[in-house]
Amino acid sequence: MVRYVKGERIVSLLLVAEPESGKTELMKKYRKNRGVFVRRRFTSYGVIRDLLEGKMELISKSPKILGHIFIYDYATIFAFKANTVNTTIEFLDALTEEGLSCESEYWIRGADLKQFEGLHAGLIAGINTFGFFTSRGKVKANLYKGGWFSRNVVVSFAISETMKLKIFDTITEGKYRYDKDFVGQLRIVLPLKRTNVRISKEHAETIRDLASEIAEEYSNDLKPHKIKGFRLHKSLISLVKASALRDGRTRVIENDVERIRYLSNWMNLQMRPLKMEYPFAGSKKRR
Repeated sequence: MVRYVKGERIVSLLLVAEPESGKTELMKKYRKNRGVFVRRRFTSYGVIRDLLEGKMELISKSPKILGHIFIYDYATIFAFKANTVNTTIEFLDALTEEGLSCESEYWIRGADLKQFEGLHAGLIAGINTFGFFTSRGKVKANLYKGGWFSRNVVVSFAISETMKLKIFDTITEGKYRYDKDFVGQLRIVLPLKRTNVRISKEHAETIRDLASEIAEEYSNDLKPHKIKGFRLHKSLISLVKASALRDGRTRVIENDVERIRYLSNWMNLQMRPLKMEYPFAGSKKRR
C-alpha cells in the first residue's frame, strides 16, 4: 500500500525469525497482488535483465516505480562471490533510495539503463536467525555496511508458546490443507493511482519521536555502531500514511499513529514474541 502514497518513499522490510516461524508463508499470501515480484535468487543482473525483457511491469512511469520485490530467503544474496555481493548491495541501495543511475553498470552497460534511470522499488525479504546472527554468513555486517539499517525497516519476531500450541491445533484439525480452511492468497484493495495523504504537524512530530526511539533500539542492538533515524523517520511517515490509505482515508488520524506504534514493538533485533490478537483488525473507514 505504501507505494501508492504520493510523494512518499517506498519502504523496504526485512523479516528476521527462526525457521518455521511463517516468514515465507506470509509473503507467499501476498504474491499475486499488483506490483509484487517474487525472486528466489536475487542479483542486480537478474533484475535488470528482467526489466529489459519486460518481465517486471512498472506501477508508475512518472515517477518510475516498480513496486516491491519479494525474496523468501535474503541470505541467498550473500551466497555469491564478494564482488557480486557488493554490486547487489550497491544496486539495492540505489533501487530503494535515490533511484537507479546510468552511471553505475550493475553488470550491464549503463547506457542500457537509460529507460530505467531514477527507478525506485522496495524490497520485502525474510531471513532466519542462523543466517542473520552467525558470524559465518556475515549478513548483519553486510547490512550495516550497506546502510540497510538506516535506509529501511528491520523487524524481528518469535513465536510464543501459546501461539505454538494454536498452530499445532490447526495442523491437527487439517486447516493447513488446501482443501480445508487454508487461505492461499490475500488480496489488497489498491487505488487506481497514487494518492495524496495528509498528516498533521502533531502526528508528524509523534512519528518523529517514535523514529528516534526505534533508532535507539537498533543502535543498542548494533553496538558499537549507531544510526541517527532520519531515514527511518521518513519510512514511518510513509507507513502511517499507508495505514490511512489502507482504511480508505486521505488523512492520518490517531488510530494510524497507534497502529504503527504497536507494530514498532518488533522493529528491533530483540526477537519479541508475536501477540495473538491484533488490536486494529477492525479499523473503520473515516475521512
